[in-house]
Order: sequence, then structure tokens, then C-alpha cells
Amino acid sequence: MIVMKFGGTSVGSAREILRVTELVSKEKRKKVVVVSAMGGVTDKLDKMARKVVNLPTEVVESEVEKFHKEILDQHVSAIKEAVKDGKVQEEVLKEVSTLANSLRYALMGIGYLEDLSPRSLDYIWSFGERMSAPIVAGALRSKGVDAKHMTGYEAGLVTNSCFGQARPLFKKLDKTIKEALNPVVAKGIVPVVTGFIAADEEAKMTTLGRGGSDYTASIIGRYLNVEEVQIWTDVDGILTTDPRIVPNAKQIYTISYVEAMDLAYFGAKVIHSKMIEPAMDADIPVRIKNTFNPDNVGTLVVKESEQVEGVVKAISIAKNVAIINLKGVGLADTPNIAATVFNLLGESGINIIMISAASEANLSFVVKRSDVQAAVNVLNTEFFAGCIRTLEVIEDACIIAVVGAGMRGTHGIAAKIFQTAADVNANIIMIAQGSSEVNISFMVKENEGDSVLKALHRNFIECAKGAGK
Repeated sequence: MIVMKFGGTSVGSAREILRVTELVSKEKRKKVVVVSAMGGVTDKLDKMARKVVNLPTEVVESEVEKFHKEILDQHVSAIKEAVKDGKVQEEVLKEVSTLANSLRYALMGIGYLEDLSPRSLDYIWSFGERMSAPIVAGALRSKGVDAKHMTGYEAGLVTNSCFGQARPLFKKLDKTIKEALNPVVAKGIVPVVTGFIAADEEAKMTTLGRGGSDYTASIIGRYLNVEEVQIWTDVDGILTTDPRIVPNAKQIYTISYVEAMDLAYFGAKVIHSKMIEPAMDADIPVRIKNTFNPDNVGTLVVKESEQVEGVVKAISIAKNVAIINLKGVGLADTPNIAATVFNLLGESGINIIMISAASEANLSFVVKRSDVQAAVNVLNTEFFAGCIRTLEVIEDACIIAVVGAGMRGTHGIAAKIFQTAADVNANIIMIAQGSSEVNISFMVKENEGDSVLKALHRNFIECAKGAGK
């Protein structure tokens, strides 16, 4: 058995959905299909939910009606082209229309009440996947493949009640996922499961945060103990760097879980870092494939690291981040200051991306640029007033992460990396605290990031034999 996950670009229109049905029908192994919302739909839902809560009451209905028509028309168009069987098409049209009406009522409620809670936002976001899954299942049924669409919750994915960033209740999933999916697969039916969305123990809709559809696929793969989890996207696999910056970036054919996780964490967009862990726990290979170029072997993510000549396997860049520097003599006299800072930020939903080595008088860390103001507000509390002399924010910075098996054991690799940055007149303003077997990460000014990336790729990958293997 395998899991096949298709992202938003893979189910973006009827044409793409029909391509997906071809790929699924050609796969002879038993399978579970996981789908994202149609391309761009989740963003539209999010934008509308945030817009309607601030609209004058008298225009809420007209704006919601306009949006309802737009979303429904997009999905109806896909249904009429992708679901060929007349009876099945009628069933799917009816279900999607019902969902669109529920969305309309929910948006009107948010608008009239002028209240958008995290729980309400999760409910609005859920409609993207809940409307795409019936279409994909219907298209498969029209092609003669017995398929059944299911929400993540119906597939056994139970989470806590942390809306917007729900965590799976792993102790329950071994039972719930097997009980929900194994009987369906055993009957020769292909479950088409909504990625990204699940529900808590009271069946309230939750979402799994960024990368949630990949995460759904990996979790299902783990608890069904599948042969392979396939992530179908719009690129051939993981590349040695961002091809928008380095056009001759090379495809990586095999990479370890740890290397892939570090790349994803520090900016690579092909997969999300958190989806690796469930597959890694069960030692299940993850294969990244291109829906639009299925003959390409893709990238296989496996347990063992394979060192390449030159050591460096890939380089990522993460922009839209900022450094926060805390300076103050009082830091040295405040017990457990670092833990206190990070706990407070975590309680406010602010993720620490990177930490620099701290001294008695300084503490530096990196957050998303969109979280800077919230972080500053948290830190400017009465608690810190006496121990922080200066709170400095550096917003024009980016993270460069150099990844490769054997990084730690290679003499002089860090010096060569930093010298490469110096050779293009870039100044390193921060280096990550701690050590990694496969990763050296540092920060430079954002306007220097592309030059550093190009130089590192040229020196460590393009000039190394066997790069991209």
C-alpha cells in the first residue's frame, strides 16, 4: 500500500484533476489519496474571512454572495469537465453546492457578529479541501476507480483543540486511522482524504498549520505502515538550491530524512519539515514526484545519509525573517532568562527559527518578519523593563543553510563556507547556536543573500563531482 498526496497545483483545475486520475488509476498497488484544496482557494477563503469581519453590516450579505458565487463557479466548472459520468456528476454537484451554502452562512455569521475566532477560521479554511476531495473522488469513479472521499477526521485523524496549529493525538491514531481506512482499502476502494484538516475529540474542525496536507499524508502512511509516501507537486523533486536564484540548480535523487528536514525548515518549499518526522519514525520512504512530469524518478527521502564529494548537498535561503537582539547587564542576573523569553514567545504563537550563542549580556534569536511586532510587544513587558537595556531589531536579513551529510566530520568546511561569503563581500551577522551533523546555518543582509547563495552553489556543488546525486 502507498499514500499519494496531490497539492493545490496538482488539483488546480479540471485538466489537472484528470491528470491526477490517470496517475492514480495507473498505480496498481493499494493506495490512499490525500488532496489539498484547489490552487489558491485556501488563500481566497482566508482573505475573505478576514475581510468580512471588518465590513459594514449593510454590505456583508452582498460581498458574501459575490464570493459564494466565485467559489462555487470555480468548483462547478471543474466538476463539469472532470466528472464525466452523469449520475456521479450530479451527486458531486449537489454535495459541493451544499458545502458552498454552508460556507456562505458561516461567512455571513462572521460578518454580522464581527468576530473571527481561530476556531471559526479553521472552519472557513476547511472548505477548500472539503470541496476538492469530492471532485477528485468523483473523477476517479467516472474513470471506473471505486473511490470514496473522506475528511481527515473521518479517516481517523484526531487532534487537540489548538485551532490553527492543531497537534495530532498520536496515542490515539494507531487505532483510529487503521479502523477508519483499512476496511475501506480492503474492499478495493480508494479513500480520497482531505489534507490539512482534521478535528478534535469533540469533532470540531481543526487544521494542521502550514504544510498540513503533506503532514496528513505522512501521518496516514506511518500508521498504515505503507511502502512509500508520495508527494506529488509541480517540480521534479528537491533541488540543490532555489532555481529562481540559481537557474542551473540540480535535481537531488536521494537525500536523508535529516537533510530534507533541515532544508525544508530553512526555506526549501517542496516539502514541509514537520511532514518528515512521522515517516522517519516508521522508516517509510518519501518520494517527491512531479504531477506534470511523472516519468521523472523524483527525489527519494530515506533514512541513510549519503555523503557526496564536496560534502555540500544543497543550500537553502530563508527570507522574510528578522533578528531580535536583547542587550542588558541585567540579563546575567536574571535566572533562566532564555527559557522565560522563549516560553513567553511560544505562548503567543511566535516560533523561534534560529538562536545565536548568548553571552551574559546579550541574547539573539530569529523570528518571522511578520511576528516582529508581536514579539516586541511581548518583550516590552514590565517583567523585562529592568533587565533589558536595548531591544534591537534587524529586519533586512536572511538565513543561509548549507546542508550535507558528513558536515560535522569534514575538517575546515565551516571556514570555507564563511570565506566564500567573504569573497562576495558579504558580512556574516549571526551564526546558529549548537551543532548539526548535516547543517551549517548563518545570516547575512538580505541584499547579500542571493550573491552568497550563488557563490556557495558554484564553489561547493557545481564544481564537485557527483553533485545532485
